[in-house]
Amino acid sequence: MKSLLLHRHFLLVAALFVVTACSGGGGTGPTIDPPTSARLLVSATTNVLDPSTERWPSVAAAAIDGARIDGYYKLTTPADTPFAFDLVTWRPGSSGTALIGVRHLRAGGGLPSGEASWIEAGVQLQGQGLFRGHNWLTANGDGFARLTVSGRITADQLFAVAAENGQVTLVAIAIGPESAIRRPEGGVVQLPVGATRQTIYSSAAWNFGMPAIAVSGDRTSIVCYEGDQFRANDPLRRYELRMQHAAATGTVTGGGTREWSNDTGYWRDHEAFALYNVLGVVRSEAEGVRVRLSFDRGATFAQDALVASGGAGGGSSRLVQAAIAADYSLAIGAWQVAANGIDQQFVLVEGRPVSFDGFGSPTAFAFDLPQVVFTAPADSSPLTTGIAWSAGNDLVVGYGVSWLARLPQWSSTTQFRCATRLAGGPLLDTVVDEESRLFGNDPSVAVTGQGASLRIFYVYESAAGVVLATSDDGGVTFALGDPLGHPGDSTPQVLVREIGGQTRVDVLYLAQREPGLELHRAHCADWPAAPFTDSALTRASTEVVTYTAPFPWGGWFPYGLRTKQVNWFGFDAVLDGDTIVVVYDEMTIENAYVSLGAMAGAFGSASTTSIPAGGFSAPPPLAPGLTQPMRPPQASDAHQLVMLRLP
Repeated sequence: MKSLLLHRHFLLVAALFVVTACSGGGGTGPTIDPPTSARLLVSATTNVLDPSTERWPSVAAAAIDGARIDGYYKLTTPADTPFAFDLVTWRPGSSGTALIGVRHLRAGGGLPSGEASWIEAGVQLQGQGLFRGHNWLTANGDGFARLTVSGRITADQLFAVAAENGQVTLVAIAIGPESAIRRPEGGVVQLPVGATRQTIYSSAAWNFGMPAIAVSGDRTSIVCYEGDQFRANDPLRRYELRMQHAAATGTVTGGGTREWSNDTGYWRDHEAFALYNVLGVVRSEAEGVRVRLSFDRGATFAQDALVASGGAGGGSSRLVQAAIAADYSLAIGAWQVAANGIDQQFVLVEGRPVSFDGFGSPTAFAFDLPQVVFTAPADSSPLTTGIAWSAGNDLVVGYGVSWLARLPQWSSTTQFRCATRLAGGPLLDTVVDEESRLFGNDPSVAVTGQGASLRIFYVYESAAGVVLATSDDGGVTFALGDPLGHPGDSTPQVLVREIGGQTRVDVLYLAQREPGLELHRAHCADWPAAPFTDSALTRASTEVVTYTAPFPWGGWFPYGLRTKQVNWFGFDAVLDGDTIVVVYDEMTIENAYVSLGAMAGAFGSASTTSIPAGGFSAPPPLAPGLTQPMRPPQASDAHQLVMLRLP
C-alpha cells in the first residue's frame, strides 16, 4: 500500500472558507424538493459547480441511516490526476452551529474497506473542528463550515454529504475527462534579489492561524489566533496572540488574551494597524467591535473601546477590518446582523484622536456611531474587506458578499463593491463586478494620488482567476484587467507604490495547486506599461509517512500523508516604505489523523514535541502589552509563522 501512496501523491488542502449544514439520507429518484433541500454548495475553490442531470446511483437507505436524498453531483477526473473541490454549508445570518458531514459509500463499485477507506482510495478530507461518529466525518463552525475533498483516484468513488433538514446529497468522483476540479502543478519559488525570510514563531496547536500584520518604524506587529501549546488538541483553548518583531535585534515579544468566540477557525475576525506611536488591534465580538489602542507602540494598551454595538443580538460582528490615515483618522469596517434580526449589514465606523501629548502624538480616540453602507439578505456570506486612505484623506473601502439562492439546488452570486469618499465629500458606493456561480473570499484595495488624481486599485476573485480593476474617477467606474493566476485562485491582496516615476503593482494570492495551498505573487514593475509576471513565494509538498503502533485514542493503519501548505486565510501583507512585508502561516498536517476524525491529533508527530523549559503553561503569555519574551520557533511544530520582506 505504501508504494501505491507514493504513486498517487495524495493531495491535502487546508480548510477553506465559509458557511452551514448537518446530517442524513437515502433514496433513488431524481425528485428534488427545493423547500427542504440542504444548504450546500459544491465548488472548485471559488467556482460553484452544477448538480448532475443524470439519475443518481441506487444506494441502500441503511447505508445513510434511511434519510432522504435531495441531490446528486457527478464530478469527473482522469485517473491518477490531482483534483480538489469544496463542500460548503451555512446558517442564515452567519451565526449558529453549522455542521457538514461526509460518509464514504462506494469505492470502485464495492463497499468501503473501513475507517481508512478514503485514504486507500486516494481521497483526502480536510476541514475545521473535525469529529467522527457513525462512519461520518463532520466539520463544524459558527455560522458556516467547509470540507475540502482532494486527492488522486484510480476508481470511481461515491460519498454522502449530510446537511440541514435531514437531507443527504450524493457526490460521485468518477474517472473521466478533466473538469473544473482539476488542479495545476505547484509553482516554482522565485524570490527577488534582496528578499529575506525569517521564521518568527511556531505553534503545535491546531487552531493557530489567520495572521494580520501592521508596521510602524522598525517594529512589525502581528495578531493571530493561537491554541494551548501544552494542550494542543483542546478546541476550547483559543487565544488572541499579539506579537512584535524588532528589526534591529530580530527578537520577538508579545502578549495575548483569551478568545471566547464560538468560531472554530473559519472567520478572520481581527486586524491590526499602526502609525508612529499608535498601535491598534480590533476584534469582532458578540457585543460589537472591540478596539484596543496603544500609544506607546505596544508596551501598554491604554484605551479599550467597544464600537458598532447595540444592534440585533447585541451588535454581534464578523470580518472586521481597520486602517489608519496619515492624520490618525481611523476607519473600521465590519459585518453585523441587521436590526430586523434577519439580514446582514456592512457598517463603517470612523474615529479620530481627541487628545494629544506634548509631542503631538494621540493619547485618546473618539468614535462615531456606525454607518450602514450595505444590507444583504440572511442567506448570504460576507467577504473580508480592504480599506485604504490616500495621503489627502480620501477613503476607499473594498467589500463584497455572496448571495446564496436555491435554483433548485443552491448556488452563489458574488458581488464586489467599492465605497469611496473623497476628502470632505459624500460616500459613493459602486458595484465593481458581479459574477454568478462564484463564491468569493476577499477583495482588497490600494490607492495612489489623492483628490482629483486619486487612482483606486481593486483586486478580487473571478471565475477565470484573480482580477485587478482600476478607477480614475473617484470610484464611479472601474476598468477590469485580464485575470491573473488560474481559475480558483483566491484571497488576493494588492500593494502599490510609486518608485522613480513608475507605478509598481504586486498582487499576492493563495493558489490551490497539486500538493496544496501556495502563496503566489503577480508582479508588475511599471503599471500599466509592463506585463505581470507570476511566481510562487511558497511551494506546497506531500510525503508518505508510516506508523508502527495504534494511535493513542484507538484505530490504526500503517501509512498516511504529511502535507505542508499555507493555511486557510494564512497570510497578510503591508507596505513598509517601498518594501512589502508578508507574514504567512505554513501548516504541516497528517491525513491519517484527520481521517480518523481526530483533528485534535491531526498534526501527528508534529504536535508531540515537548515544550522546552521556560515555555508557558497557557499560550500566549497572558499580558496586556507586547513585551513578554516569546517561545523560540520549533521546527517540529505544525505551524511555522514566517515573515518575508520583498523589495
